[in-house]
Amino acid sequence: MSAPDLSVEVMSTFRGCGAENHTTLLLGAGASTTSGLPGWDELVTRLLIGSGAVVDEQAAALLLDRQDPLIVVEAAKAGFESRQWDSKVRAALYSGVTSLSSSPLHRAVAAHAVQGDPGDTSLATLNFDTLLEDALREVAADEVTPVVDSHESPSDHPVHHLHGVIDATGSFDVILTLTDFLEVLATPDAWQKTYVRDALSRGALIIAGTSYRDPDVRQWLHAAGKEAPDGHAALVLLARQGFAVSRSQFEEMETALVRQWRAVGLTPVLLQDHADAAQVIRELRYLDRPGYVAPQQRAERLWRTHRDRFESLQNEYVEALKADSRRMQAALDVDELNVTLWLADGAGTLVRWASGDRIHLDHDGLRTVEIGFDSPWIAGQALGVDSVLIQDLDASHTRRWKSVLATPVVVEYADHPPMTSAALTIGLPDPAARFESSTVMWQDEFFRLANEWSARIGSVLIDGDSGNIERRESGTP
Repeated sequence: MSAPDLSVEVMSTFRGCGAENHTTLLLGAGASTTSGLPGWDELVTRLLIGSGAVVDEQAAALLLDRQDPLIVVEAAKAGFESRQWDSKVRAALYSGVTSLSSSPLHRAVAAHAVQGDPGDTSLATLNFDTLLEDALREVAADEVTPVVDSHESPSDHPVHHLHGVIDATGSFDVILTLTDFLEVLATPDAWQKTYVRDALSRGALIIAGTSYRDPDVRQWLHAAGKEAPDGHAALVLLARQGFAVSRSQFEEMETALVRQWRAVGLTPVLLQDHADAAQVIRELRYLDRPGYVAPQQRAERLWRTHRDRFESLQNEYVEALKADSRRMQAALDVDELNVTLWLADGAGTLVRWASGDRIHLDHDGLRTVEIGFDSPWIAGQALGVDSVLIQDLDASHTRRWKSVLATPVVVEYADHPPMTSAALTIGLPDPAARFESSTVMWQDEFFRLANEWSARIGSVLIDGDSGNIERRESGTP
């Protein structure tokens, strides 16, 4: 599933887990890799090569594949002078990064925190960066504090960094090597252990964006789980994107994943993309409201409304897309392009609903593509990762367009959280590099376009059901 396909069954997992009392959200690397920072293996590879421990990425991959990664990174640390270590880790983490912005998962967590009552949500991360703090600053007017040395909460929205912080100013209490982990595990009153215990004593602990390899977190959760009150659960959101496997491979892994996580006392929730975890978090405050409808049903409702009004909406949308094409030609400084609208159907696929260069006569003949971070179609990828993308098309095929620009479209649903339910793509006559180097010319207009389509699609829903999402007898959790 992807965000528009989160089912009744998936969302029901979060009822009665303790989130109604208190929610602690713990983020791992998956939240930050989608912002452009390296994952664990890439970070260690950079350190190994930089220290001279290995000569290339292939040698680093051999070490990482065949050993505990925590001991592998010890080789990198030993290759630097002790005074260099913090700066080398910082350089490896931010190498090649010219700008950073919070990911959909960061933004969803920040929004969840500020939407509730004071103190009903706690935030923690295993990441070194401060992107979650950045997301909080966008939505909260009060102070946002990174915490690296205490389980206490010194501000309204503190972010507890269980493994330390590495930001533009330096490094603080970093836990990275096996020695670092062993030292914190040997500390009986480690503040991180107290934090995890307190999290489960108050309510639910929801872990997102991590493969749960960290030995300290495993031990702390194991101990905390034994003391947790009945009905207070630790749930781990496992995205296929984090495992970097195909859909078929993930399906083959499903039984083993569920069994192994349940065996260690955690409730696994299997998803496709990291953006799916973001939507789950957006849904949490709505689950127990009367009339709540799961994302999959909302997407189905959107699709049915469009399908039932196919002829009129096809003509209306095509005319709008023609006008959009003229606007974007000016913004992108090209003589021709084509704008296309894609709609999620709630069945795991995205439907090419309308394009500015053609009118479809029958909805049964519309092209459908997979949604997801690794979809072969950029429209499916944009919705799967919930981000603007641009990429070249395969030059081996004769095509009218050389590259495609895509953006997700968020749709508002009455009495429910917004959800990415559509995508816009633009076929372009030149390679992607030309447009990547001039984003200042077109990005604001493209964002306005996406917002206009959000409002247009939302108005169709309102027209179709007078502003109320229908509850389907078989579907409401």
